[in-house]
Amino acid sequence: MNPVESRVLALLLLLAGCWPGLAAALSSDREQPIHIEADKLDIDESRNISTYQGNVEMQQGSLNIKSDKIVFHFNDSNEILLLEITGTPARFKQLNDEGETMNGVAGFMKYIDTESSLELYGDARLQIAEDSIESDQIIVNTETNALKAGNGSDRVRMLIQPADSNPSQ
Repeated sequence: MNPVESRVLALLLLLAGCWPGLAAALSSDREQPIHIEADKLDIDESRNISTYQGNVEMQQGSLNIKSDKIVFHFNDSNEILLLEITGTPARFKQLNDEGETMNGVAGFMKYIDTESSLELYGDARLQIAEDSIESDQIIVNTETNALKAGNGSDRVRMLIQPADSNPSQ
């Protein structure tokens, strides 16, 4: 594998860690409590849905999400099945176990626990350290680290820094 292929593979593996419970995310985050603030909360217990709206800020360990709206879908055991995050744009920031900052931005984000799928739509961008990928949609399987970007209507853009690059010099 040449150095560029190696960096692409490393980026894809690291990007897969940009969500709670993912392999490369800070491993202690999933064990932390979830703190949420919003202008409004609607709970529909009959459908196992909680909707936070207006200046939503969520934090769980190093994970920080800012959005206009977050919808939690739970199973009957009160475990999160699906998160739907909407914003203009919605943003998340999280550390991985190496201490690197990961950022995501999109108009709509969805994490489907049963499918191990993180989906970003609408001017989507994932970044770790100085490497990034941008597209109209980015879908990451958090279990297999498979990544798909683009749906044919827009170009996929990646920025991969050389392995020995030091942006602070």
